[in-house]
Amino acid sequence: MTWGFWDHPPATPFLIYLGYTLLPAELGVRLFIVVASVLTIFGIWRITRPKDNLLFFALAFSVFLVHIGGFMAAPDIPLLLSSVWFLVVYREYLKRDSWGLAAGLGLLVACMAYSKYHGAIFLFFVLISNLKLLRRPSFWIIPVLALLLFFPHLYWQWAHDFPTFRYHLIDRAGDTYQWTFIADYLGGQLFVLGPFVSIPLLWGAIKHKAKDSFERSLKWSLWGVLGFFLFQSFSQRTEANWTATAIIPLIYLGYQYVEGNPGWKKWTFRLAIPSLLLILLFRVFMIVDFLPEGMNPRNEFHKWDRWAWDIREIAEDRPVIFYNTYRGPSKYQFYAKKPAHAINTLSHAGNQFDLWPEKEAALQGKEVVIVDSKLKGGIDFVPGGIQERKYLVVEDFRSFNRVSIHVPEAPDVLPADTTVQLAIELFNPTNQAVRFNEGKRKVSLFYMVFKKDDVFQKGAAIQELPVEALKSGERQVWEVVLKAPDEPGSYRYRFGFKVGKLFIGRNGNFNALEVK
Repeated sequence: MTWGFWDHPPATPFLIYLGYTLLPAELGVRLFIVVASVLTIFGIWRITRPKDNLLFFALAFSVFLVHIGGFMAAPDIPLLLSSVWFLVVYREYLKRDSWGLAAGLGLLVACMAYSKYHGAIFLFFVLISNLKLLRRPSFWIIPVLALLLFFPHLYWQWAHDFPTFRYHLIDRAGDTYQWTFIADYLGGQLFVLGPFVSIPLLWGAIKHKAKDSFERSLKWSLWGVLGFFLFQSFSQRTEANWTATAIIPLIYLGYQYVEGNPGWKKWTFRLAIPSLLLILLFRVFMIVDFLPEGMNPRNEFHKWDRWAWDIREIAEDRPVIFYNTYRGPSKYQFYAKKPAHAINTLSHAGNQFDLWPEKEAALQGKEVVIVDSKLKGGIDFVPGGIQERKYLVVEDFRSFNRVSIHVPEAPDVLPADTTVQLAIELFNPTNQAVRFNEGKRKVSLFYMVFKKDDVFQKGAAIQELPVEALKSGERQVWEVVLKAPDEPGSYRYRFGFKVGKLFIGRNGNFNALEVK
């Protein structure tokens, strides 16, 4: 456990930790996620106060994300749990100005922040809907208390050079735009919010007139969250579950309208039948893999234990190295109970394994098995019958991703097709010396230039490494070269070590470059 993780705050890992401590198996991993899901539905029921419980649960249980989110240990469920109980307390706070209720809201805002950053969008639109709250002296305890409770995570971000913000705002924000992003977003929303019942829910949310400031807040939060990510889809890829907090106001507002309109009520029950049947089919699939071979290339629910043991039979007691994935080593360690690690390459955005440099340091000089789909000279195999992969046994393994590279004075603008010299700073954060001269393979340093998320060019940054080692905690400055692309435009570049014929590693953050 720690106060932060590569791409999300620690609420979900904390729930996994609690459950796995009690039951060290799949049930333990998901135990408190299921409990949180049930408490979320209860919270929605409480703020909705339905007169017709059959209608309410027909609507709530027809929302696809309620079912898939209620079983998968992902950050959306703790976010939904803290969001709905924020609304329970918020409704009371609107009725009476209370320092105790304000403190409760501050605690719940901190819980939302520890769950997923997307909660900030939901809170922003709730606040925008009722700016009069700013005049209450008690209101200011909410952000102050939330900030104090969230400080350990903010300190963790600072101590690790803000990896989460870099990942979401820089490293993964390079999608080449495709017109399908908008269609994918709209189709994804209709699916996760329904699939069929999303029609009366959305129509009801549009038609229902807000009766008080609480319902006005729900209106703002629903359309604000959906509109924010619709706007984002015009520039980059969005994921359907990012709008998870919109489910709460959607069910509330949709129910209020449908319950008072007999025609819509009748059609809602009719649409709920195929929705529930489709969801039932999905839940059966979560238990039994009944799809034909090859129809589910990203099967997240089946055969991973067999997958891990197929790899273990090859690896035996040797550590297993995966490239550019946190899922691979995580699932392998979970099922095979053997050590594994992820090495991220220069073109990858990075993951949690980059924050554990000691794990890479412990692998140096050992015989390992590398598993990847693009290994040159690797042996083909299909672990678990679900993935085509290659494996390669590597003696005297060496890698240097634990060395961080920073460009103190990175140029913002360069003329096209020019080569410049740069000073880069290298740092060894581990408690062991990094020795470049050990091992049988040549170690070199490369740069790679990206245009959006595509590799535009790469080259040797330095011909011969100027030193043989970096001591523990030592910083060094090296002179390297960088060649600007021959086409004007906006680019990004970074540096990485290459060992023999293995992939170029990931050692530094992206640097922006404008080529004129």
